[in-house]
Amino acid sequence: MKLLILVCMLSGNAWAASAYKKTLAPNLPFKQAAGAKKNAYLNDGVFVGGKSRNGSSLLGIRKAFSAKAGLERVIVDLGDKEAKPSGREISYYQVALDSTKNRVVMDLAQLNLSKVSEAQLKQLFTKSAFVKSVELTLDPEDKAATMVLNLKRPVKLEVFQLLAKGKPSRVVMDLVARKE
Repeated sequence: MKLLILVCMLSGNAWAASAYKKTLAPNLPFKQAAGAKKNAYLNDGVFVGGKSRNGSSLLGIRKAFSAKAGLERVIVDLGDKEAKPSGREISYYQVALDSTKNRVVMDLAQLNLSKVSEAQLKQLFTKSAFVKSVELTLDPEDKAATMVLNLKRPVKLEVFQLLAKGKPSRVVMDLVARKE
């Protein structure tokens, strides 16, 4: 199973999304992450983005909350394998909203290094409106990372990427409360 996921992560987006959907998440909605905010939220499902590259780095994670919009934004800054801004290129990633376990799971492939620790993330999310706790697992052998946001309440999720020359590639996750 782990080999199938790794193959999916290292291959092109369309095939990876298709293989993942057929084998691991046949009933979940699947979306390609947009290149800009579209207000295309999922109550449950998976967003995929990026392409197979020769390495990446996790440069930073930020968050912001807008009480007026009822939105918490999590921004993940990614760089190339040497921890430099990757600009218009971004390595493969996927973000899944698992409403049965009330969590968001982000997987980063081809990760050579991280400038972010689990302790830093726990500090960042101490006063979060939507995130109860956070976990970060770095796997240097597989060159991958998994970030789990355990949620306080059900949310809707939108994921999009921002790519600009000379800047870190950014994956943006917008969480809003889901009305039951």
